[in-house]
Amino acid sequence: MALSRIFQASPVIVRQCQRFSLTRAAFISTSKKTKDTLAFPDNIFPKKQPPPPKTVEDFAETKNPKSWISYGYDEEDYELDRHQHKVVNFLVLTVLLCGATFIIAYIPDIRGKDWIYREAYLQMHRREKLGLPLVDKNYIDPEKIELPSDEELGDTDIII
Repeated sequence: MALSRIFQASPVIVRQCQRFSLTRAAFISTSKKTKDTLAFPDNIFPKKQPPPPKTVEDFAETKNPKSWISYGYDEEDYELDRHQHKVVNFLVLTVLLCGATFIIAYIPDIRGKDWIYREAYLQMHRREKLGLPLVDKNYIDPEKIELPSDEELGDTDIII
């Protein structure tokens, strides 16, 4: 029932989305550009990156290339930035992901589920050997059970 309502309402939803996207497509200002625009301080945006390599010598430079873009660990030292990036990736991917997967896969049986099954099979095997039924209707000896007397029960309804 709910799915049929969704399918009935879907063309309406699609039309509304199309209308919304068409009416708010682009707000382009055609006013004259003035110098009254908002100026941002230099420390908000990062410094400009150097131009990409163009010559064979630029591509051959491997120690501290001019076109280096930092991974974000160190903005000044190329080697330290690369080293820290590799260390973090090793720790996250190898140690955390692989280590956590290994631990979860080989964690011991905390809830004792394996022990419960093993004990049940042993009890079933023992009862079969002794010729007893697998499940006895008198699990507890009826002579050991103390039931209340009729006087103690009074008018209590007993549902069997």
